Amino acid sequence: MRVAVVGGGISGVAIEAALGAHGCSVTRLSRSSGFDVLADDAVDRLASVRPEVIVEATGRFTTSRRRATDFFTRSTAVVGAAAERSGARHVLLSIVNCTRSEVQGYGYFAGKTAQEQAAGAAGRGATIVRSAQWFEFAAQNLERLRVGPIAFVPRMTIAPVSLEAVATVVAEVATGRRSAPVVEVAGPETTSLWAMTTALPHPGVVPVPMPIPGRTGRAFRDGALLPADDVEVVGPTFHEWLATARP
Repeated sequence: MRVAVVGGGISGVAIEAALGAHGCSVTRLSRSSGFDVLADDAVDRLASVRPEVIVEATGRFTTSRRRATDFFTRSTAVVGAAAERSGARHVLLSIVNCTRSEVQGYGYFAGKTAQEQAAGAAGRGATIVRSAQWFEFAAQNLERLRVGPIAFVPRMTIAPVSLEAVATVVAEVATGRRSAPVVEVAGPETTSLWAMTTALPHPGVVPVPMPIPGRTGRAFRDGALLPADDVEVVGPTFHEWLATARP
């Protein structure tokens, strides 16, 4: 099976590996390989790969609702158009509970909500795989919210999950082993971003807790990002993963 993975971040790399393990022929397209999903020729270039499945794992960190919505909806419009032209299935990687009303004040989630809506309306539609925050999120956050020797850590309660386990689920969806229109997965335990951050062996900066004000911050602290009881649990615990993770 020919699969195109659009996205050059850690999720794209993990999904490429999982698809390869499932016997797929994978082409990963990203800025590092000279592909810009927002370029004028993006639909033509993506369709020219002749994929049977396109996995959209694009990302652009921003807390701006306008910027996130613009990027994610344009990305999905391109992938949807390429999927329709090539007859491919479209699989979109998203986030558990990102569509809840109380978290729309966080621009990134508002953008992901708009992206899911765009994916449902585009061409042949899309299968959505929603995951809880990845284990790697703690280290990523330290880099994104670093100011000199310190890094701010938003207070949030989550059920983090192994990215490798998520990538395996995406591969199962792409290869037809799973057929539900929406698949949701989370990790086996509830914790906080602060607890994950302080468990990192070499954070490189001094973490500082940061309560987010307003309705969104309260929702993050009170568990708005926690999965429902019927969401599938996959992978190891954070500490099991941390014991084997490469530095």
